[in-house]
Amino acid sequence: MPYAIVQKSLEAPPVQAMVEAFRALPQLTDIDAATMASDAFGILVRGLELADAGRLLQALHAAGIEAEMVDHKSLPPLPPPRPCRRAEPTPERFVPCDHLGRPQPVEWSHVILLAAGGVRGTEFKHTATEKVVPGSRYGARGGEPVTRVEHKDVAKDTVRLTLEVFLDVAPGRYHIEAHRFNFAYLGDRLHDERTHNYVALVQDCLRHATGAVLNRGAAAQKRDPRKLSTYPNKHAFEEEIVWLLWRHFASGQHSS
Repeated sequence: MPYAIVQKSLEAPPVQAMVEAFRALPQLTDIDAATMASDAFGILVRGLELADAGRLLQALHAAGIEAEMVDHKSLPPLPPPRPCRRAEPTPERFVPCDHLGRPQPVEWSHVILLAAGGVRGTEFKHTATEKVVPGSRYGARGGEPVTRVEHKDVAKDTVRLTLEVFLDVAPGRYHIEAHRFNFAYLGDRLHDERTHNYVALVQDCLRHATGAVLNRGAAAQKRDPRKLSTYPNKHAFEEEIVWLLWRHFASGQHSS
């Protein structure tokens, strides 16, 4: 049975303490420790055997890192994200629209978690560049110039402003990205700047989903709408959500 080591809080552990603790297991390196310390979002390690999990947990405690060992199966799997490109957070309901534009209203009482923040990633954009080169005639240079097209994929770092709404009813998870979202519901509040509109959407959801668990990004925006948290990657964003949901269900706050 695999086990996971999870944090008792979302405070980032000291790098050197993680390095010292990880030396308890030969399969974990100093690089692993440094990476996980800077990328700690609730879940430190997954998939350990019982004996290894016990040794690592003891070493973490000795290094001053608060953590616990849990059955890997107790970490809730995330439902697949349902892309949402149009929605309206009314006082009574969250009203996302399906791909045909039909409203699918959900009572706010069914919203169990809100996750917001910028998520870093890498996208590849295909480019085609025309280049004029000398032609050839019978294998010798000097013929008429010809145009060639060079194709290549260019990597581009991105930060996608994201809002995810988790429900205790189907479909379980709505995924919103600001650059693909229609903010028409804002009406007179609609702004030329998409970031401004994203903040307004998050604030509207926070105002109505009073019983929802909040990730660090949503909690920061609740305290200060100007505070936009950024996650290093999609994995970190989702690992924090898994940790929060695990804590939520483990505490018995949820009733089916």
